[in-house]
Amino acid sequence: MNKKGFKISALAIVAMSMLAGCNSGNNANSNTNATPAETAAADSGNAQASAPAAETGPSWKKDTSPFTFTQYFYGNWASNYLWKDQFAMKLATEKTGVTIDRKLATGSDDDYLNTMIASGDLPDTIMLDWNNPAVTKLIKNGMVYSMDELMDKYAPELKAQLDPDMVKYHSIDGKLWYLPNLYETADRLTSGVPITPVRPWFIRSDIYAAIGSPAIGTPDDLVNALKQAKEKFPDVSPVGVEFFDVAKNGFHGSNSMDYLIYSFSPHLLEERVKDDQQIVEYPMRNQGFIEAFRFLNRLSSEGLFDPQLLIYKQEQYEEKLYGAQYAVASQFMTNMYTQYNPKIESTLGKEQTYTILDGLKVDGQDPRYPASRLMGWQGLFITKNAKNPERIIQFAEYAWSDEGQLDMRYGTEGETYDMVDGLPKYKPEILEMSIKDNATFNSKYGFNNSHLLMRAGKLWDDASARDLKESQPVQFEAMKMLEKYNFDNYPLGMENLEPDGATAEGTINAKVKDLWNKTIPKLVLSKSDAEFDAAYNEFVKQMDQVGAEKVEKVMYQRHLDDLKKKGL
Repeated sequence: MNKKGFKISALAIVAMSMLAGCNSGNNANSNTNATPAETAAADSGNAQASAPAAETGPSWKKDTSPFTFTQYFYGNWASNYLWKDQFAMKLATEKTGVTIDRKLATGSDDDYLNTMIASGDLPDTIMLDWNNPAVTKLIKNGMVYSMDELMDKYAPELKAQLDPDMVKYHSIDGKLWYLPNLYETADRLTSGVPITPVRPWFIRSDIYAAIGSPAIGTPDDLVNALKQAKEKFPDVSPVGVEFFDVAKNGFHGSNSMDYLIYSFSPHLLEERVKDDQQIVEYPMRNQGFIEAFRFLNRLSSEGLFDPQLLIYKQEQYEEKLYGAQYAVASQFMTNMYTQYNPKIESTLGKEQTYTILDGLKVDGQDPRYPASRLMGWQGLFITKNAKNPERIIQFAEYAWSDEGQLDMRYGTEGETYDMVDGLPKYKPEILEMSIKDNATFNSKYGFNNSHLLMRAGKLWDDASARDLKESQPVQFEAMKMLEKYNFDNYPLGMENLEPDGATAEGTINAKVKDLWNKTIPKLVLSKSDAEFDAAYNEFVKQMDQVGAEKVEKVMYQRHLDDLKKKGL
């Protein structure tokens, strides 16, 4: 979720349920024998030759002739997002004439993206994290259109649909250069599916029962439970966490660490802001943040943490999780309940599925999970290489509309969903498939995966909450249990702190990230507190030597800019 450093940070659950396929491998999109370039060229020609389908109404209805545009999606894990013959993709094409030839990187996303930018060989569109350093390159080098320019010329109805707060927040130099996927309005915090902004930790149900179902409310409770689990189930790894990579996951290293970090440092975000010094500190300077890693070191020292987890690929971790080979494991809430538990139940039995753990209290203090409406995940960029930007921006108008949102999420009324008490609801067999066989659900229907311009809306937010409560009461209650630890971090102004990668401070920040990435294994595998402290102090020394404070000053200015954009 980039993803993320935080990136998968404070994620709204409805939004992230759309990432349920993030563990899938890459698949080629080969619907025809023609190359994407040939298909795009032919379709573009057809579009130019065809007469408009309608003279009035929404702009996207004025030309529905066959048209294909290319798109690079930043996230090589996203095979579910490739357009094949899924229901939602076919529906979008039937209505608009548009097909998206979506591509993924074959290796490193950053290498792939930077090579495209350096060569100028860009696809028609790019789906890229709106705060990725490459965004500045694309804009400053004149490689992308502004949405304002295209909307004014070709899709004025789209401009009228956009939330003014979104436009204000995401505009750069007075222009909107992209449309953010997963943008939510303020009422999202009080409507829709309960938000779970961290990767919770879960315990295998039969192991929990075997050790007497003890209360696990503190770090000591967790250690004791893991020791008992190891004694009774020696062939099962006591604890499993997702892969560590600071470049991909942010300073927390692993997405699984948020569960610990916000227990050991519940006020981390506020404490990072030092107004008197006009800096926003790196989280690695925060004592509670470091104590979370010391706790992981404790697990390692007591034989409860497999050092291989520090170098595991996500696929290796997930393989063991599908096999229920961890006593306690971390995973995004929806993924656990729609992917892993159903698979485990069908192959190993229901008794080996996972049960949610409550938040951990440190020194008697509740954890605090930073939750906020999402400011967006990735943005849709239309490049200057686009053969027909008019059709692309008009397709975006369709995607952003209520009609486009319902098509992507639910399909066709009467065929894949019905309106029940004024809210859309999947047909029973489709709803059951989405719960019990998410992989087939994604490959057959592609709901939530088609145009990837998802936004909040009371109609579908309320429908999602109702359906989850009815069909997945265990998951719903798990979310409600953790929801009490959420706090609204929107007013803190911490959405986009890191400096532009092309600046001197951006270079320093990359060095700090690399230093921290190399330090995490040293901390986790330290043989004593003294060794842990020595490794940490050496890291701080090196971080300061490369100029960390210069970055912290820039982050403070970006913090103030974020507050200003929000009108705070």
